[in-house]
Amino acid sequence: MIFTATERLVLRRPRNEDLEPLIASWSEPEMTRYTDVKPDVRSFLAGMIADMQAKEPGELEPSGPWYQFIAERKEDGALVGDLGIGFGIPGHRQVELGYRVLPAYHRRGYGREAVAGIINFLIERHGIHRFVGVVAAENAASIALLRSLGFRQEGQFRQSFLCQGEWIDDAYFALLAEEWPAA
Repeated sequence: MIFTATERLVLRRPRNEDLEPLIASWSEPEMTRYTDVKPDVRSFLAGMIADMQAKEPGELEPSGPWYQFIAERKEDGALVGDLGIGFGIPGHRQVELGYRVLPAYHRRGYGREAVAGIINFLIERHGIHRFVGVVAAENAASIALLRSLGFRQEGQFRQSFLCQGEWIDDAYFALLAEEWPAA
């Protein structure tokens, strides 16, 4: 099921055939530098795909408030990345955004386009009031992406995330729907 589309991308529900490209993405050291590494990434992702097929964005069950969207390139159907949306995090009509773009598609604007597309979708379909991005403070590319979309940094939390055995700082960004250019 397609939820929304941008100029070059379709943002859709995960399908079983997404498993292998997602495993590559979720296992790539460059892609997991600032995230938890799952001990059995294949089982985790197979379960995530099944859960996403069983619910709609915004539903809590199965598997809690997060919904994972696939960003697929229109021209050839290539899986470019994925976006995780935590509905109700940190509160009512708020979401936390997470995103990853496969290394082969870095520096082409796909991440920015996908996040902008999902923001439009979430405002229009879910009445989201506030968007939050929590980013490893060292992740300059992700911080640049959020700033390019109008997010402002609201804080930095020292040694707040245990990532691969090391405590790292999180930078906290937010954007109100009324601040969104398409609003």
